Amino acid sequence: MSGDVSASGDRSVAAGGDIGWVHTGDRVTVLPAEALGPLVCPPGLVSVPRKAAHFVGRGEEGDLLDREAETVVICGLGGVGKSSLAARWALRQAAHRNPVWWITAESRADVDAGLAALAVAMQPALIDVLPQEALRERALQWLSAHDGWLLVLDNVTDPGDVADLLARAGRGRVVVTSRTTDAWYGIGRVLTLPVLPAAEAVELFTRVATHTGPRDTTGAERLCETLGQLPLAVEIAAAYCGRTATPPLAYLAELGRSGGPGDAEEAVARTLRVTLNRLSATVPYASGILRMVGWFAPDRIPAMLLPPFPGTREALGELAAHSMITLHEDGSVSVHRLVQAIARRPPPGGEREWPGVTERARRLAQTAFGHAAPLDSVEPAHWETWRVLVPHVEAYLRHTDPAEDNDALLPVLGAAGAYLSLNMRYEEAADVYERTLAGCERLFGADDPATLGLRGALAETLASAGRADEAIEAAAELVRSMTDVLGPDDTNTLKARCCLATAHVKAGLIHRAVSLQESVLVDMARVLGAKDRETLLACSELAGIYRAADRIHDALALGAHAAAVMSVVFGEEDLDTLITRINLTGLYAGAGATDRARADYAELLAVCVRLLGDDHPYTVHVRDALDAQGPDGAAQGSQ
Repeated sequence: MSGDVSASGDRSVAAGGDIGWVHTGDRVTVLPAEALGPLVCPPGLVSVPRKAAHFVGRGEEGDLLDREAETVVICGLGGVGKSSLAARWALRQAAHRNPVWWITAESRADVDAGLAALAVAMQPALIDVLPQEALRERALQWLSAHDGWLLVLDNVTDPGDVADLLARAGRGRVVVTSRTTDAWYGIGRVLTLPVLPAAEAVELFTRVATHTGPRDTTGAERLCETLGQLPLAVEIAAAYCGRTATPPLAYLAELGRSGGPGDAEEAVARTLRVTLNRLSATVPYASGILRMVGWFAPDRIPAMLLPPFPGTREALGELAAHSMITLHEDGSVSVHRLVQAIARRPPPGGEREWPGVTERARRLAQTAFGHAAPLDSVEPAHWETWRVLVPHVEAYLRHTDPAEDNDALLPVLGAAGAYLSLNMRYEEAADVYERTLAGCERLFGADDPATLGLRGALAETLASAGRADEAIEAAAELVRSMTDVLGPDDTNTLKARCCLATAHVKAGLIHRAVSLQESVLVDMARVLGAKDRETLLACSELAGIYRAADRIHDALALGAHAAAVMSVVFGEEDLDTLITRINLTGLYAGAGATDRARADYAELLAVCVRLLGDDHPYTVHVRDALDAQGPDGAAQGSQ
């Protein structure tokens, strides 16, 4: 079936022929001409986050990074400055390496997203065109064929998440940061980063505290020692002392009242408590906003997720001035992971002194998703918004208990699953759908229409992920449930049976899919009528399955029947009619009937332009398909 592309699902568009387009579910994606050629890296491509404006020491570690030719893994405590060292060194490489690219690598999904972003940065025309899986592969192919580049993989938690990338990395340089010190044998040179020496810790404190003017730094040595000379803790304390003109000894006394000595995380927690306690008196939103952003991903939290309160900007400014967050030019916010982890913890005194503070922050994060996320995630106008939001949705899910998902969050999660599926991120989509489904079953019941619909989406996603047995089992169980709840002749039950056929198609079980779809089509005609919209759409679906089974004559006959009846019953300008005709024309093109396909595409193009506009995906698809047929008389074997 070379050159054929088939599609299934409501409002799918199938096309045949090598016309340079990709189809996933309900999405038609047209590839610009440059997308069909190799990636080309523009000069000076650098993406490294701002880290540690006041950087001190680490000379020996920087020299080792300069000397080492293989992968280096920078390990150490949270807050010790691993990312700051990597960022500072990476920026120095930009003069003689290209690209210099930073990837947040806390999970395999993060790594894939970072590689996809690299491909888009090299070729901006690909944004929201190719699915993430294809973009990732293009980036890996480019890296394996070139040298002179640098990748920084930040905060790797499991070496297995970067194993494929490292195996195919080729001749560039890779620097990894990780709290994990073991499991790197045979992968790279481990560089364990200690806390700062006493003199350098004092130097860091002094630089931060005095950067806006002279300050009393008496006792800085004792304060830094109390903080374990951990750079993050030292910087937060110094920012507070500089901002409020608090001498180190006075801060040390306040620190003593907030708790005794502890580990590195506790040192940061104590400095945060001192700063937030003071800020609460003058900037009431500061503590709540910091606790809220703790539920999101650490990098580039977009402004659309921040509270729309009058005091938000002031609170963010104060948090940035106290080195607890980083503000970016586009209004987004970044937060150190250790600061986030502490912000998600209940404060000292727990519910007695701060009733519900952590829960309120989490609910505020839920509300932010509800306000920011467009629920129609398959609409092209919303893809960029979802590209930005998905990392934060996934971070929220990692940090929270599924039992806490409420009825306002569940539609957002369902839309996130749809976006992930459209981008061929099927495993992630399945995880999100499974959690959404659990919430719907808990809140609405197993037989609620929303719950049943999600089970159908999950079944198709599992099939697309290559989990054929699970997909078919899920779809079969859905059919059984709908049959029991709604009856065998209910429209939704019949559509669930179409879903079961689709699961078999995506699992590669084409002949079984043919049998299932033929059976449901007979029942649809009996129950709904031969001219019902759902019946005719099922006909079009079966035509696509016939094509996959190499039954091209049956496919053409059934596709032509569906298109002809829909044109009469619903009119030429009905969207379902239009899609069915595009599907049919694709079948003609795939069968080699080039003249017929060219004529039909030309007619369809005029209809698409009139109904949908020049830039609609269907319009662009038809125009591209028409161009692929060549000029009149150019093709052989046409009819």
